[in-house]
Amino acid sequence: MRVLFLTSHLPVPPLSGGRLREHELLRRLAPDVDVHVCAVSKTYEQDVAAIPELEDCCASVSVHRAQAGSADLPDGLRRHCAADAALHTRRLLGEVDLVHVERFCVMHHLPSRPRVPVLLVEQNVEYSLWAQRVTVADDYPRQRHAFRQFRETRTYELAAWRQADLCAAVTEDDRRAMLRAVPGLDVRLVPDGADHLAGPPPGRPEPRPELVFVGNFAYGPNVDGARWLCAEILPRVRERVPAARVLLVGNAPPPEVLALCCGDVEATGRVARVEPYLDSAAVVVSPLRIGGGIKVKVLEALRRGKAVVSTAVGVQGLGPDVENAIAVADDPARFADACVRLLLDRGERRGLELRALAFAGSLPTWDEAAADLLDCYRELALTPALVDADGADLR
Repeated sequence: MRVLFLTSHLPVPPLSGGRLREHELLRRLAPDVDVHVCAVSKTYEQDVAAIPELEDCCASVSVHRAQAGSADLPDGLRRHCAADAALHTRRLLGEVDLVHVERFCVMHHLPSRPRVPVLLVEQNVEYSLWAQRVTVADDYPRQRHAFRQFRETRTYELAAWRQADLCAAVTEDDRRAMLRAVPGLDVRLVPDGADHLAGPPPGRPEPRPELVFVGNFAYGPNVDGARWLCAEILPRVRERVPAARVLLVGNAPPPEVLALCCGDVEATGRVARVEPYLDSAAVVVSPLRIGGGIKVKVLEALRRGKAVVSTAVGVQGLGPDVENAIAVADDPARFADACVRLLLDRGERRGLELRALAFAGSLPTWDEAAADLLDCYRELALTPALVDADGADLR
């Protein structure tokens, strides 16, 4: 089976949840599928340098520099335009059995009626993130901009779902949201796995009084979460635990995150592995106010058997039982209270760690996720081409 895999970044290195997801799936698909990756990249030089990391599991890899498109497009589409990517995909359409589009924002690089079936996988329902931005905007111009983006993104996103032959979501919550928006849409579930990290090491030392927030800080919702954590939560925690500090662990912290750094806040930048930072922290936090899909940072903390405090946004997609394994609070005072209890009470912290580890055992594996994706491929590969007697495309 031959698949064109169209994505908004090269899936390596795994600096974000999205890249990690794609890489874990591609590695597992390699024995059954010839995958031709086409990436529309906002980090072009970095992604070109990383191409060799995919050559052992992909039939071909091409990276195309993203350029700003028309100002009439919503932000997500405008940032992912590349004329040469559109030409490349058109050339490959005659050589593949189907197209896998990862996120609707690159769907426009396909012709409106491709001759092969199309699977569109949504890691988030993007327009819902803009709706959340409306609620957290701190002034009217930002709120107005977010509302405009919500409205325009929804139009394009729903059109992309309707254009695809089959859609998939990462969580059941998002799958239901897609069905509410477009009744009758064929939407499957292709979850994230949680087993790319090992469980906790034996004899882990007593943790430091640190709140660790792991994230790709090139992504706006993580920047918002870091600012909220440092402005609204950490001061309340330090009133009762003066030694407490925040560690912001992850790629590409922008100036507004670096500006948060002080004696009790540190930003590490890109790290080789997150496990040492998770293991040394007393509490892992997910202070997200904007988000969708599932949060790999939370899966990793659960898998590592850590006490986690999160907003409701941070535990999206994990089901109601997750509140037995994670302390959930949306109000900054309650979020801080949960952190303080876990910092001061070793017994409470240990109990939550054990429940987190037990919950992690119920989560899907990457092998299971890849099998679900391969099922989608096989079904689409059997879809007959929709052409008329003269070979003209009717799709």
